[in-house]
Amino acid sequence: MDLLTLNQFAVLLWKNFTLKWELIYVPSDIDVIKEITENVKRNLNISIKVKGFSSETEFEKYIKYDYGSRKVLAAIIFDYDFKNSSDPLPLQVKYHLRFVRIQRTVWWPDRVGWRTSLLFPSRPSVGPRNVDYQDGGSPGYLREGFLAVQHALDKAIMLYHESTARQKLFDGISIFVQRFPYPAYPHDELIGITSNFFPLMFILMFSPTVLSIMRSVVWEREKGLKEYQLIIGLRNWMIWAAYFFTFFLFYIIIIILICVLFFAKIVGDPIFRYSDYSFIFIFLMCYSIASIFFGFMISTFFSKARLTASAGNLLYFASFFPFNSLSQHYGQLTLTKKVAACLSSNVALALGVNLLLRLELKQVGAKWDNLWTPANLEDNLVFGYMLGMLLLDAFLYGFVTWYVETVFPGQYGVPQPWYFFLMHSYWFGQPTTRRENEEMKCCGRNEDKYFQAEPPNLVAGIQIKHLHKEFGDKVAVNNLSLNLYKGQITMLLGQNGAGKTTTLSILAGRYPPTRGEVYINGYDISKNIIEIRKNLSFCPQHDLLFNDLTVSEHLFFYAVVKRLHRKVYPMEINRLLSTFNLLEKRDTFSKSLSGGMKRKLSIIIALLGDSEVVILDEPSSSMDPVSRRVIWDLLQENKHNRTILLTTHYMDEAEILGDRIAIMVKGTLQCCGSSVFLKQIYGAGYHIVLEREPHCDVEKVSAMIQSHIPDATLENCTGAELSFILPKEYAHRFEALFNDLEKTQKQLGIASFGASITTMEEVFLKAHKLADSEKDIQPIKYPSLKSQKLTQDMKWNVNMSSNYERPVFSRLNEIATIKFNTGFPLYCQQFRSMFIKRALFSWRNWKLILLQTTVILIVTTYLLLTTKLQYELPAREMDLSQYGRTIVPYSISGNSELAMNLTKNLKIFLNAKNQELREVQGNIVNYILENKECHDFSIIALSIEVEKNETIFTILFNNEAYHSAATSLAVLDNILFMSLSGPNASIEVYNKPQPPHIYGSNVVPTSGSQIVLCLAFGMAVVVSSFCLQTVTERTTNAKHIQFVSGVYILTYWLSALLWDLICFSISCCLLLGVFKYCGIDAFVADYHFLDTMMIFMLYGWSVVPLMYLGSFLFSSSTTAYVKLTLFNYFSTVFSMITYILWHLSEPDSIGASIENVLMVLPSYNFAMSISRFFDDYEVKKICARKFPTTSLHCSKTFTENNIYSFGENGIAKFLISSAAMGLFYLLLLLCMETTFWRLKNFFFQKIIFNVYNILMKGRKAMVSIQVINELEDPDIENERKKVLALPPKLKNTPLLFKELTKIYYKCPVVKAVRNISLVVKKSECFGLLGLNGAGKTTTFKMLTGEETITSGVVLIDGISITENIRKVRSRIGYCPQSDPMLNHMTGRELLIMYARLRGVPEPDIYKYVETFLHSMHLETQADKFVNIYSRGNKRKLNTAIALMGNSSVVFLDEPSTGMDPVARHLLWDAVTWMCKSGKAIIITSHSMEECEALCTRLAIMVKGRFKCLGSRQHLKNKFGNVYRLTAKINIDKNEDKLGEFKNFIATAFPGNKGKMLKQKHQGIVGYHIPGKEICWGKMFSILEEAKVLFNLEDYSVSQITLEHIFLSFANTDKTENEQEIKVV
Repeated sequence: MDLLTLNQFAVLLWKNFTLKWELIYVPSDIDVIKEITENVKRNLNISIKVKGFSSETEFEKYIKYDYGSRKVLAAIIFDYDFKNSSDPLPLQVKYHLRFVRIQRTVWWPDRVGWRTSLLFPSRPSVGPRNVDYQDGGSPGYLREGFLAVQHALDKAIMLYHESTARQKLFDGISIFVQRFPYPAYPHDELIGITSNFFPLMFILMFSPTVLSIMRSVVWEREKGLKEYQLIIGLRNWMIWAAYFFTFFLFYIIIIILICVLFFAKIVGDPIFRYSDYSFIFIFLMCYSIASIFFGFMISTFFSKARLTASAGNLLYFASFFPFNSLSQHYGQLTLTKKVAACLSSNVALALGVNLLLRLELKQVGAKWDNLWTPANLEDNLVFGYMLGMLLLDAFLYGFVTWYVETVFPGQYGVPQPWYFFLMHSYWFGQPTTRRENEEMKCCGRNEDKYFQAEPPNLVAGIQIKHLHKEFGDKVAVNNLSLNLYKGQITMLLGQNGAGKTTTLSILAGRYPPTRGEVYINGYDISKNIIEIRKNLSFCPQHDLLFNDLTVSEHLFFYAVVKRLHRKVYPMEINRLLSTFNLLEKRDTFSKSLSGGMKRKLSIIIALLGDSEVVILDEPSSSMDPVSRRVIWDLLQENKHNRTILLTTHYMDEAEILGDRIAIMVKGTLQCCGSSVFLKQIYGAGYHIVLEREPHCDVEKVSAMIQSHIPDATLENCTGAELSFILPKEYAHRFEALFNDLEKTQKQLGIASFGASITTMEEVFLKAHKLADSEKDIQPIKYPSLKSQKLTQDMKWNVNMSSNYERPVFSRLNEIATIKFNTGFPLYCQQFRSMFIKRALFSWRNWKLILLQTTVILIVTTYLLLTTKLQYELPAREMDLSQYGRTIVPYSISGNSELAMNLTKNLKIFLNAKNQELREVQGNIVNYILENKECHDFSIIALSIEVEKNETIFTILFNNEAYHSAATSLAVLDNILFMSLSGPNASIEVYNKPQPPHIYGSNVVPTSGSQIVLCLAFGMAVVVSSFCLQTVTERTTNAKHIQFVSGVYILTYWLSALLWDLICFSISCCLLLGVFKYCGIDAFVADYHFLDTMMIFMLYGWSVVPLMYLGSFLFSSSTTAYVKLTLFNYFSTVFSMITYILWHLSEPDSIGASIENVLMVLPSYNFAMSISRFFDDYEVKKICARKFPTTSLHCSKTFTENNIYSFGENGIAKFLISSAAMGLFYLLLLLCMETTFWRLKNFFFQKIIFNVYNILMKGRKAMVSIQVINELEDPDIENERKKVLALPPKLKNTPLLFKELTKIYYKCPVVKAVRNISLVVKKSECFGLLGLNGAGKTTTFKMLTGEETITSGVVLIDGISITENIRKVRSRIGYCPQSDPMLNHMTGRELLIMYARLRGVPEPDIYKYVETFLHSMHLETQADKFVNIYSRGNKRKLNTAIALMGNSSVVFLDEPSTGMDPVARHLLWDAVTWMCKSGKAIIITSHSMEECEALCTRLAIMVKGRFKCLGSRQHLKNKFGNVYRLTAKINIDKNEDKLGEFKNFIATAFPGNKGKMLKQKHQGIVGYHIPGKEICWGKMFSILEEAKVLFNLEDYSVSQITLEHIFLSFANTDKTENEQEIKVV
């Protein structure tokens, strides 16, 4: 292209313009400048006005503020300090060419601008840049006239001296400009299209693993699993190393798949054709190491897995966002800044992927031999730096992880001081000092009368001295001193919150003590915890199990950790599994086990190995009686040479197992000694316990007892149990009393009675009474019957030993008259309750909300600011040296003096610039084509052809560099100037774009699609957070309990929607502030914020219900949040890309169909609405100006467009689609909640079950049914007939179910519940007993609608649960086995919420809630968050929730698990009152004492079937009129006494064939004696005699208990299973 052919310039520049252009020069007061500018005008040979300004500042004012500045073609600014107007022009000339900031020949919204801040494009291109433009395309140095003005000015400068001679020179030369030729290249469309997304694609491929690292590490720490592993002997570095190698393996798999995807020839050529796969493998491995440590680092800053997933997701992607800015300003960054940016491993990965793409597009690829070779002239960042930085990142992240975890270990663990790394003890450990056995023997003696003397010959395995622990202002353990001895089991008793678990946690090293000393096996716990943990086993209160490990895998893991011999542990594991009846569950995941089975597994883990110290925190909670006895046997067998510390709420367990028993009250140790010692200290005498019939007259019974024992006191009157305390002084009258009771038993309405000496429960209650009253024990007496007024209330009165001033019943009676709301008032109450619950979740999770908001605002602001082009563009010198050392090929054809002179000056010029000049023989174009090096390391080339009368100069420029065309011309003009004026002559040319006009007329606005992309991530984060509480409530069962409590589905979801929309609107308002700050006027100016808020709220209306629907796909709130965030983000991005691609192509029916499909997505409607609204505003704004210099289509179609139209540029259809889709998703959600239950029942009952029956039909099935029917108990058969005979709809019957069956269609099929039938009447308390896994909880789940029914009918108040689940739910109360708590609320707030759901009137709510708090002894815990409640307190709260309201039936699944005796009695009182008020109670329990106290009828369930059914007395009479004698003999001094006692019993009952020794624990013997031999008077006199003869510590006589009946069924279970013919 000939630069002097001005016709081309005119065509290129003025084809669309008719203005009179101006050529500006500065300074205007210098004569030579004016002269040269006139010469430029003549050289250009066009009609143009020349105008001067005195200074550059004046010129910029003209450009900014004067409308006439739109006519400025260019400005020439000479950078020289002229002293006078007549000063000559120096030989070293420096000037700036200032063209319009935004080129006139580029159509908006294409990317425009001179790019003077960059040398090369930020992103690589496939093949040559701007392949369709011979002039090189953007920035447009030719088409904008820059080269023409530049050469004209250079020529004018050269002609300034001796113009005649120089004019002759220019007459004899021709100058052409040509872009580098480009060799043939493969057009890789895939890389070309996706290159911009490749870095993000890699980040996304690795993101699930990184987020999984954070969640897993924090989850284990939050649950206490990590600390538990440390307790049993693992070292911290081992756990971290295991994490590392586990996730590193996952990364290796992902990297292998990536390499296969990108390097394998699956279809045609691979994606990466030139790179070495081993190199990329190592690079990604380095990243994986860094990202693993990044996940570790982030995990140390959080203690909650849910918060970690949310915040970790934000931080992970936020650490990638700086790459966007880096890529845009890549050419401006120094190597140091690029390397520093690699401190973020995600940025390092993105830069590496970017570099990989550059090398691939250059057909070089990333290989080992170019590890330290840059990709091109501009990019001095090499892979070697990035590999090193990734490894450095890993080190730095690991260092932060180590430091933060050591100083801030979280809830568990002992924190180190911040300077720990300077401490000698940290690196080399504390000196191991151990107390000798003699020192451990010489333990301090406590002289208090409530503390038994320490055994002198035993060694203390654990010695506690003045232990004190505080949590903030709360004292958990107060000055505790206690010795625990080897070979003994020490029981630690106390109410919930007494400090037991805290004490055990300190012993295990979970908490540091505030002060005090603890020695375990002679080691100080504060100095030698590692040594202690080598011989320590611990079973915490809560089961710390891995969800994804099976039972056998758990045991294998812990057996290896505890260093069991490889040959020993399989046998040991099998023995323990068999002992606990878990062999068939060995391959079951722990998360699928029942609560009791999980407890068994936890105990097995604790007992593995030969640990010298074993600490068990409530090991038998949730266990059935059979399993408890297994534990007792196991502990007795394993206590030799071991120190065992155990806590429990079962007093019989404490008495049987405890060599020494310690009782704590409110953190203080009250007493310690053997059970005999404590009974002697606290005992009040003998106990007589009577089981009364319904017609029993308590006054008559009391009168009879008083007639014999005047000082007898009423101890307890709960349910069917009536107990009295008989003082020891009246022992001589007991025989007569028992004889009279036996004679008048039927008249008085006494079903049975028994007698015993002081029980441990009495000791426990009295110890607490004494501690609370702070009085001596003597005054603590029960009122005698003389002073007790036995009113009707007394018959139902609370346990008199409890420390309550007001009886529970009187408080409950006060709320009995409350009338519950119905109809619209109930709807309003429920809506208010659900709304407050949702609001509290946001308020209590303010850290997460604040983090989300901060990240959203920062990221969105940053992205919006980077889209603005109104930043100052720097001046760019047209200098070859700024590209580094380049290769400059040149060729000369022909000889002339001019050519030789120019060649000489070319060498001089390039040597000064440190460039490599390379002479080429032949055609230079062919050379460039053939030599690949030229494309990577050459910017310009020169060809000189000497002809007869003319010399032709062709300058070639590498179009991959933005400014190569002007640079190549500057080199040629410089050597021409040097040839004419000597080697000192030089011209420095700068491109310095003009400033923007004050009205922005020459600034290209940002497009709407860019705004959408800036908002996409922030909006995705906001809307996805609305799934967190939804998933949490569903997975924890809290949602089910709310539905059971009567909440309407519409109320539940509308309240959630309203609150979430309010939160969303707040975020949107904050974004409006961001728009204002960033100058995005389209959304805030002229009241447009109202339009913007409408678009935002319609988006929220449509997307929030979609998030609710999406939440059903996940079982983890963290997983849901992360995946829904990604879904929202990419649905926005890819829907916009799809629209843009379709819009750029030819419109067709397929494209229209795609758009209709996309309109189903709220994100697409939002994106299009925002994009079009923004574009419409910007177009109208620019077209309204006096001179819109950017090339816009300012036709009426755009300027008069109604943005709310349905046209091509309107958004009406997207707004309507958002509104419609929001309604559709909401209706779909409500439909799922209402009809899904029916559909599921229909599917399982009518289809699956019928198919199953067809498949199972046959002889085996018939035989099985016959055998089952033959074995069925008559009582059960009668109950079934009774149920079948009842009419279908019984409105007055609270509960009826017939032929209820539940089958789990697994492999093999599991029959959980098998054809059970039952009717429960009003005021009846029905007990459902059974071993763990018998089917009790499954039955409850079916009765409450949590599980579908395989077959059978369930009626609640005559309403079928399968047909009308909503009505049924409002009539039941449910306390499940698990604790479905809303952890963000306090106990009081939860009860208030459920009171509103039940319809308690607002004026009565406070009194109503306070009553239940009092009845469950929760007043002190009421205002604490439920997540810090102990297990017992959680059970209290759940039971209270179940008992609230006016429900007809209440289901209580093991409600008293983890409760202390005081709380248990309070629970019994509340349940008794509820039964009296007319409610039917169905209760499951492993406490037979509880069932005897509460249940009017009960059934024992085995393998999903009822084995027996009836009242308590009916079962006792039916299964043997047998009495049980239990005695405890002190055999420490004389073991022969046990045999002598047996002979004595044999002699006392001559001729008795039925007595049978049943058990033997620590000198405890039990006999079953037929009832006909029981003469109470004689029996008592015999036992009193034996007490003296054989030193009996304790004895009791009672009718056989439910527990023994239960155990008899449990023991025959295996025999029955062998007889039954199995179908499945």
